[in-house]
Amino acid sequence: MRTIFPGIVTATKVIGVIIMMTNIASAAPTFNLRPPQYYFDNPQTLDLLAAAMAGDTANAKECVVKGANPNDEGPMRSQNYRLRLLHYAVAAKSPGTARVLLGVGADPELNGMGFGNAFEFAITLQYINMMTCLLELRPIDTLSRITIKNMLFELVTQPCTACLDLLLNRGVPIDYPDDAEYTVMMRAMDCQDYDMAQWLVSRGASVQVEAYNGVTPAYSVQFHLNKYKVGSPTYKKVLRLKEMMQERGAVFPPLTPAEVRAKRGIKEDPRLYQH
Repeated sequence: MRTIFPGIVTATKVIGVIIMMTNIASAAPTFNLRPPQYYFDNPQTLDLLAAAMAGDTANAKECVVKGANPNDEGPMRSQNYRLRLLHYAVAAKSPGTARVLLGVGADPELNGMGFGNAFEFAITLQYINMMTCLLELRPIDTLSRITIKNMLFELVTQPCTACLDLLLNRGVPIDYPDDAEYTVMMRAMDCQDYDMAQWLVSRGASVQVEAYNGVTPAYSVQFHLNKYKVGSPTYKKVLRLKEMMQERGAVFPPLTPAEVRAKRGIKEDPRLYQH
């Protein structure tokens, strides 16, 4: 099993900082959660968290009225990682605690140092039940563009197909672009996760989109296909992906990114582009 800090083996970068994980990639990560006093030293914060963990909404509201901050974070002595109260609920696998905290003002879109926001933290830990809870309380149409984008593309690098399926079922467009106008299916290919790419194509991901730099799904799959030995297992997997794209109207041989940019009249310095 993979263990996220504090729990010691291999340094891995997740959401912008180095955290400690074991190196068995096939297992879902776990978090070695310590008692609340390890992270929080404000008595009001601790009282609020205790009330939330007990499911006592009335007491939690009273704690906030008395000055408790539902978005408090700690430990402040750490320069690498901090949990907010809602992150603590995620790590504790306690949707009930999350419900109480959200009800008294906890913001699931606020980042915790080293772990992203509560949605991203749940994705990192692959807690599908927590993701379901958070999305019930904060539906997709209430979230910021950056939160949706970060969730969607984080699910490619983790990866967690079950969480991705949940997002799509809750209304996130399957072709939602990142800042470079790549779709999640294109990023899955970049990560050489051809199973996920096939799954996304089967779910309806567009094979006609064009990234800002001119890369298309057809160009990308052909680029990847050319990397592998003909007949190898990976070659066959990428070939199947190409066939799926052809069935959905992708044209091969594809235009190069330079040809796509020329067609679109993009005149920027070609050194800006990867291809």
